[in-house]
Amino acid sequence: MRLAWLLLFTPFTPCAVGAAPLLRSEGVATLPNGTTAYREVHWQRGAGDGSERWVEYLCPAGQPFARKQMPAAVRAQARGYVLQDARSGQAARVMVGRDGVQVDWKENTSAPSRTKQLPLPADAVIDAGFDAAVRAHWQTLLGGTPVSLPFLVPGRQRFYPVQVQYRGPVRWQGLAAHSVDVRLDTWFGAVAPRLSLVYADAGRRLLEFHGTSNLRDARGDYPQVTVRFSAPAAEQPEQRWRDELQRPLVSSCVVTTK
Repeated sequence: MRLAWLLLFTPFTPCAVGAAPLLRSEGVATLPNGTTAYREVHWQRGAGDGSERWVEYLCPAGQPFARKQMPAAVRAQARGYVLQDARSGQAARVMVGRDGVQVDWKENTSAPSRTKQLPLPADAVIDAGFDAAVRAHWQTLLGGTPVSLPFLVPGRQRFYPVQVQYRGPVRWQGLAAHSVDVRLDTWFGAVAPRLSLVYADAGRRLLEFHGTSNLRDARGDYPQVTVRFSAPAAEQPEQRWRDELQRPLVSSCVVTTK
């Protein structure tokens, strides 16, 4: 089974590339006490929501412990992805096709892999596609009308209805921005706590995420984090992308304090 999961991640090996520029941005995830939990390095080929993307999750000291790949897609808010976390052994593979969505999920190193085929709801949202969905419904949200969307929770292998609602304009590190809340549209117990997002007014760029991390911590919990993206994505040389994505994942991070 371990070999099978490793084979799922061969797309991370850089190979043929296109003409679109490689853009890199970085976010810092902090715990409620201010401690840095990890950093997120986002790579994408081209500026569109549907462009191919990669995410590296780094220990506070800089070593990568997890990676995620999202293929290019016409339907940016509902595309598949592949995730591997070397700390917990958590792994996911979500494949979107004409017949629906296949979700392969492994909670941790000792847990069995679970596979389920699901129908793809209209206006479905998968993983980071939520960001594209907010921009797609931007005018509706800013007009004061909440938007309900079916959101995939891969660990539970089903879609849950969530409601996205505009909370109003804010200032974020001196920038004009907008606050958006996300919550379950129906009560399902402790499936997903409330999330809050902040988007820049100029360019509708995600500035801040506050909610539950999608990665387990050293205790096996999904911690509450605030992820801030202070700078917009900037073009970087291809060799840097190759070098970063080929670094081996570490199985643990050094614990740091504020």
